[in-house]
Amino acid sequence: MESPKRSSPPSSGASWCIASQSASQKVLQIALDYACGYGGTDCSAIQAGQRCYNPNTIHDHASYAFNSYYQKNPVPNSCNFGGTAVITSTDPSTMACQYTSTSTSSSVLNTTNSKGSTVFGAVPSSPTPSAATCQEINVLQRLLLLTIVSLRLFHINYLYG
Repeated sequence: MESPKRSSPPSSGASWCIASQSASQKVLQIALDYACGYGGTDCSAIQAGQRCYNPNTIHDHASYAFNSYYQKNPVPNSCNFGGTAVITSTDPSTMACQYTSTSTSSSVLNTTNSKGSTVFGAVPSSPTPSAATCQEINVLQRLLLLTIVSLRLFHINYLYG
């Protein structure tokens, strides 16, 4: 049985990362495995009998895992998963399964330039790498690995398919 969707309107300034409707089941499963494994996402809520298990689809489970990863790493590149994920401003939560959100107006995506103007999507400059910069590099390395795995899967499907 599918959980009813929340009836709240889209939240202004908030964002969620969900699985793309156009992604294949096979590639979504690989990305889900990555997010819950190497990506370090806590996927206990999408296990059988838990609050976010239903609806029991790869798409819904991947959406929960992708969003959990994105909320821990709230930069646009952390919602990619080899092209299987998209950022949305519509809350994907259900009554039983609440997704956390990132407010873009107060996230690490924004910084201020030397004139005091807000620069959205910028990384603050510093003479030595900050923890945030190292985290972004880590995210990029993980996404590169996922992209390589996705390309290999595509190649295997093409050859043996």
